[in-house]
Amino acid sequence: MKKQLCAVQMHWKVSDYRSPESFESKINTIMKNIEGKTGPDTISLVVFPEDVGTPLVFLNSYEAVKNASTLTQAIQKLIKMNLPKVLFYRIWFGVGWIRALALARSKEISKVYFDVFSRMAKSYDTYIVAGSILLPGFRWEQNTKKIGYSIPDGNVYNIAFLFNREGKLAGVQKKTHLVPDLEDMGGFDLSAGAIDELEVFDTPFGKIGIAICLDCFKESVIKALANKGTDILVQPSANCKVWDKSEQEGWMEGCFKAMETEKKFKYAVNPMMTGCLFDLCFEGQSSILSNVNVVEGNIGNDKSMKNNLTNNLTNNLTKDSAMMGYKDMEKTKSFVRMASTSSGEEILFLTIP
Repeated sequence: MKKQLCAVQMHWKVSDYRSPESFESKINTIMKNIEGKTGPDTISLVVFPEDVGTPLVFLNSYEAVKNASTLTQAIQKLIKMNLPKVLFYRIWFGVGWIRALALARSKEISKVYFDVFSRMAKSYDTYIVAGSILLPGFRWEQNTKKIGYSIPDGNVYNIAFLFNREGKLAGVQKKTHLVPDLEDMGGFDLSAGAIDELEVFDTPFGKIGIAICLDCFKESVIKALANKGTDILVQPSANCKVWDKSEQEGWMEGCFKAMETEKKFKYAVNPMMTGCLFDLCFEGQSSILSNVNVVEGNIGNDKSMKNNLTNNLTNNLTKDSAMMGYKDMEKTKSFVRMASTSSGEEILFLTIP
């Protein structure tokens, strides 16, 4: 059976989150697209961008917030709509308004998030890294579908979840480094995960290590994941800055640098979110990177072996295909799949040996 990595560059809008049905329709459309380009003898690891589940906070509230001109205005309307519950959590845990809103909405949105991605993984017989979502530290049991929805404390994290082919939860990873003025107390008031809680998850593709967006730029995270034997580095991302050359240069310090520093990583998958949530807009080119050169790998001079390997792959890692780069940057090695746009929706595929 062939194996492939899929990076979903998703384009979101608030209306995608107006109801459980609209959210499922959005994710299902993407999964159908992937299925349509995948053979029956292929198993996929599908990776969605960071925060793919976060706008579920607007679930069943779209009509009330759709005319807001800014994200701040939309959140203020949500707080007023949910004021009794928000006040309860704000007083009970002694937290700010935004974190109290996240706690107040957490049970409803998490159930939709888990239900949709669990069903997608099982229906399409795939592994899914379901981007991330802002949630409290619920009690979840890996290798089951059981989630305990009791809120344990006042913390809210940016958390990534891995679902296996049976739709069961196979991995959980909290983001350990928060973006200043966006995710910390100056923004969404999130809590940071601990470095010593970083895990690596066994899959048919190899051991997966998840570094949510900014985490992939941090040496402590990369070294921890490398020391735990990560084969595939997964970086779900959402970049809320203009994708100009300066920004592209900065992103070379993420997966690309990690792959150069830790040669034990075989692949890296970096899906990016695009589109706007009110006045907050996201840009970026998704990519897949590889330290495995199939044509010139450690297979000596055996021409027949080289031919067999390349013929068995639908997406060969040739010299030409292994020279890619962000749109304003020079092409370089390691990048083997790159989105053609920084603002649209695309899916990148890479078949791996």
